[in-house]
Amino acid sequence: MAYSFPEEDREYLTEKLAIVGELAAGMAHEIRNPLTSIRGFLQLLQTKFDPQALEQEYFAIMFEELDRINNIIKEFLSLSKPSQPQLQITPFGQLVAEALLLAEQEAIMHEVKLVQHLAPDLPLLCLDPGQIKQVILNLTSNAIQAAGPGGKVIVTSYLDTTTGQVVTTVEDNGPGIPPEKLELIFEPFYTTKENGTGLGLTLSNRIVASHGGKIEVKSKVGEGSCFSIYLPIT
Repeated sequence: MAYSFPEEDREYLTEKLAIVGELAAGMAHEIRNPLTSIRGFLQLLQTKFDPQALEQEYFAIMFEELDRINNIIKEFLSLSKPSQPQLQITPFGQLVAEALLLAEQEAIMHEVKLVQHLAPDLPLLCLDPGQIKQVILNLTSNAIQAAGPGGKVIVTSYLDTTTGQVVTTVEDNGPGIPPEKLELIFEPFYTTKENGTGLGLTLSNRIVASHGGKIEVKSKVGEGSCFSIYLPIT
């Protein structure tokens, strides 16, 4: 089954995200101040232990969790103040390759085989490289987690001359998404992950839309999912 976010729903979603974002922005400052203090005291306390001590592992875990909280705050803030794309001429093939290089470590950790097929004729595109790289990383990370140990993720990027678009697909052989849930995956705060915020796909969808493109998803229960990013050449 295939699904893409309807154009007529974008305005409603934008208003919904703005309201949530305003609430989040008000909370972010109050949350970040104590987090900064906690990190500072943890760093001070960490120096009291031998670098090889078992406690250093506990400190590493605590710092990772603090980073995770900060990342969640950043996602909420991006809802209230979506940044406009900083467009620049970018070699698209190089951008995708760099994103997948960053995703490779996560694939290794999850024992997932990450395969890439990048067409040699991928053109230069006028886009925000940071934002689009974020989208590719997010979709690839989701696919890796869906595939699970022993699974496989295939990222393909090619130029579709008939439609004047560059198409990038991220395909996994995970459990797939039930049809009744496909319409929900782009909604803010909808997630099936234990530690997910439900904002990754929402933000990715908005970023691609701001570039004049779209994201589509095809999924079949028991076989896996395929997310496709369509970006215009001009």
